[in-house]
Amino acid sequence: MAFVCPECARAFPAPGFCTEDGGALNDNAFCPLLGSSVGSYRVATLIGQGGMGEVYRGVHPEIGSRVAIKVLSTDAARAPSVVERFFAEARAVNVVRHEGIVSVLDLSRLSDGRPYIVMEYLEGAPLSRVLELYRPVPMGAMLQILLNVLDALSAAHAQGITHRDMKPDNIFVTSTGRTKVLDFGIAKLRPDIAGVSGATKTGALLGTPYYMSPEQARGQAVDHRSDIYSLGVIAFEGFTGRRPFDAENLFDLLRQHIEVPPPSLRELRPEIPPALETVVLRALEKDPANRHQTVDLLADALRKTAPFLAPASFVTLTGVPSSLPRPVLAAGAHAAPTAPTAPGYAATLPEQTAPPKRGLGGLAWAGLGAVLLVVAMVVSAAVALVVFGDRDTVTIVETRPGAVGSTSGAPPGAPPAKGVTSLKRVDAVQFYPKALELARQKLPGAELSTLSIDEPEADGSVDFKKSGGTISYSFVAKGELVSVTLDGEAPVVAKLPMAVNMMGTVRAPRCNVGKVLKASGLSGPDMVVVYGPVTSWTVTSDDDAKMVPDDC
Repeated sequence: MAFVCPECARAFPAPGFCTEDGGALNDNAFCPLLGSSVGSYRVATLIGQGGMGEVYRGVHPEIGSRVAIKVLSTDAARAPSVVERFFAEARAVNVVRHEGIVSVLDLSRLSDGRPYIVMEYLEGAPLSRVLELYRPVPMGAMLQILLNVLDALSAAHAQGITHRDMKPDNIFVTSTGRTKVLDFGIAKLRPDIAGVSGATKTGALLGTPYYMSPEQARGQAVDHRSDIYSLGVIAFEGFTGRRPFDAENLFDLLRQHIEVPPPSLRELRPEIPPALETVVLRALEKDPANRHQTVDLLADALRKTAPFLAPASFVTLTGVPSSLPRPVLAAGAHAAPTAPTAPGYAATLPEQTAPPKRGLGGLAWAGLGAVLLVVAMVVSAAVALVVFGDRDTVTIVETRPGAVGSTSGAPPGAPPAKGVTSLKRVDAVQFYPKALELARQKLPGAELSTLSIDEPEADGSVDFKKSGGTISYSFVAKGELVSVTLDGEAPVVAKLPMAVNMMGTVRAPRCNVGKVLKASGLSGPDMVVVYGPVTSWTVTSDDDAKMVPDDC
């Protein structure tokens, strides 16, 4: 046991105060990494935590420079696909090398085998916090923020990288007013960056529903124009004070992205110039071909609206809450304090004069952890429903007794959890009872929300020896989410706080996946099958999608 200074990371044998900085020492009994060395840095304090891992502030012992150290959890580190994506994120950022994207300084593994990334340390707050303080943001200030983000995305797109999870939580506003794009954890990468087959393919099922493009909501292939749509949602929210689409459940929200036209910006905020409304609504076109075709074209269109905005609105916003003028909402009323928008960021009242310094914290996990959601793909109601016959009962689960692997959070090499074996060929429906059992060990009372099957065989099974497919179950209860993921090793079970508390539950699936595939009439090497959030299956292949009822 040691007692660690949260500022300089010096360790002391007894509780008290740091002799150098004067701050109160933290006990590392419940956080053993505190005070330890990670690469060239000492771990000073935990600043963010999610289901996929933690983020620490590190300090260089000689020169005092600060970094954010992002570490995968023990459970997540057991999944090769998760580890590869973790490192692919670092490679992607390094390839782009843009001042508007958070820098990655190093990556390696801890002594216990867990991967980590060393990133630049940022002081400030996410754009989501800035939006909460204003609602709506001064138009000139919002225009400046969007242009800075578009410049960073332009550099990423030029390298063949699509972010796929653009949202206010992934845009960081520093204490000096700079913007930084965070979290390329589910980005669509070039094959030479991704590193493994299929490393970006499952991203079609990942993202944040409020900001998801129609093609993402359908589970179709996406390109850089998906980021343009997400930026359109962010722009709409910043300029009007509300999102274009909202719903009480996930299905309705995704349906709105696919089918419902966005409301008029000028009806919500009459002072918005018509030229600006036109630009934002074009970015929100349902068909990618009708949007601005590059972020550079979107940026040019936004710049042309600047002369129509009030000169006084071109102020520089910072991510330090106390530096922001108190926004007037109505009749002189001031904004009330808001809840934290992401793990690791503590909301600070705007009237405080000396707010504590905040860094990347859990915000770095916005896409890969706490707010990474496996969402069901939704297709238009016009798609015909296909009815099919009796349930197939063929067992195709292949196990190897005594395999190493634990879902209980034990370190690698520990004895396997009871009933857990190495799975090389799995029928997702037949494995469901075991997945439910594992989920309820983490979250009592958990019920199924979605089941996603990537690259199934014709009989519905996933043969992990032949493909890079995955099977992912999402279970929810009491506002929390538990995921159970199979990729050929022992199941990985992770408990995550739900970023959007709208994921409903469905009964256990009845239909064999092979019959679902046959009923859909679709085929191809990159099939994805999803059950939920309504009691039906959605099958996608290339750019086609079919919905099939679960009524065997």
